[in-house]
Amino acid sequence: MRERVLTVFIFMLILFSSIPLALVVSSNETMATQPEIINQESKVISSKTTNPYPIMRMDENDFQTWKRDYEQAKKAEINPVLQAEIVTTEDFSILELLKYNPDERDQHWCGNCWAWPATSVIAIALNVQEGIYDRLSVQYINSCGTLVGVDCCEGGNLNIFTRFYQRTDKAIPWSNENAEWRDRFAQCNTPCESIETEPNYPISAIYPETIETHGISKEEAIENIKNVLHQQKGVYFSWILPDMDYREDFSTFWDRQSEESIYEIDWDCGSEYSEETGGGHAVLCVGYHDEEGTENDYWIMLNSWGTASGRPNGLFRVNMHMDYDCIILYNDYEYYQFDFETMDISFGTEEEAPDPPVIDGPNSIEQNTEYTYEFSTIDYQGDAVYIMIDWGDGETTDWIGPLDSEEVIQRNHTWQERGTFDLRARAKDDRGKISLWSTLEVSMSKTKVARITFIELLRYYFPLFSLFNY
Repeated sequence: MRERVLTVFIFMLILFSSIPLALVVSSNETMATQPEIINQESKVISSKTTNPYPIMRMDENDFQTWKRDYEQAKKAEINPVLQAEIVTTEDFSILELLKYNPDERDQHWCGNCWAWPATSVIAIALNVQEGIYDRLSVQYINSCGTLVGVDCCEGGNLNIFTRFYQRTDKAIPWSNENAEWRDRFAQCNTPCESIETEPNYPISAIYPETIETHGISKEEAIENIKNVLHQQKGVYFSWILPDMDYREDFSTFWDRQSEESIYEIDWDCGSEYSEETGGGHAVLCVGYHDEEGTENDYWIMLNSWGTASGRPNGLFRVNMHMDYDCIILYNDYEYYQFDFETMDISFGTEEEAPDPPVIDGPNSIEQNTEYTYEFSTIDYQGDAVYIMIDWGDGETTDWIGPLDSEEVIQRNHTWQERGTFDLRARAKDDRGKISLWSTLEVSMSKTKVARITFIELLRYYFPLFSLFNY
């Protein structure tokens, strides 16, 4: 009898451990009225909840991959000319550059928060660069994200987002057929091919950029974020909500406070991340208030949780003087809790930009050996051009130039790790039009790899090899 009870108990544990989690938030509905949740967001439902505010479920692989993506991205350019303007500015906002409907800017039960601020960064750039004030589709990447390995309503980051638009080369208006937000209940029943892609806004280049805030003074971090905002660029802000206590605290703040309230976002620094109840969230930073002689300063954030009674614009504020080096602990590793990023975006067709650079050099290489490569590009308008090189091992160059069209440059590089690498290059002209990437795959000599592998096998199986030899 005792063995039978134990068997039933283990079966119940397995059964309940397979039930997906959901986020705790204020609610008046009962669980019986909520439709089935069939996506990969992190949610926890309590008897008090009604509108489940989703966040992204993150495991150890996500932490490590996203940390690497963040560190390998190019740093955002800081424009020193803007410094005098920034010093004299107490209040600043670029929200008016973004066309959005607060009520419809609601991911609801779908765990794709990352796609909302990232899409808004494109929309702001489209307005600033091309003078086009339009709302862009979030449904597009939610339905078609499988092109870069992310499923409907699944979590992601800015690297995944830019890879998607590098593949598709176009932003889709919200007003296109089936391009409006349709997956609020995470039903995921809008096929990619059903979204009308005409008309569209061609994107010639798009890349993630990190805004430097870690390992520097708080004042420097603040100035860097302000500088990007004053360049009229949207700022993608992501952070870790480590456990249920933090999530409930922020959800209560969102539900019960007004848009004038300031959230002390770094109150739980040094806490342990809970894989069962923790997760990540991303929003859009659109402005700030910084009054001299006071600590009551804040960043203005645009969320993707619709509106609340005190939030008619879907906005909230967080303390500007936060700990930008705040750490979250997870499996004995330390991770930064807060990341600020933006994007390098260029619009237009491929014909308006320079050709992707021609890369000339060996594609079979040896480890720790220096190689020389030549790069050149053609600009059919005769503009001066610049070339950027990504060596595929985490090392990139700044823009090299100005150069004449078809002028050849040489650069040397050494690969210190064994493997296969995508050596890439792109070009831009002095009007800011950026080409697509060109790619040359380089890999270690196959004969050398095979020889090393065989020797290692002999060493590993040396007793058996000796017996055969005998």
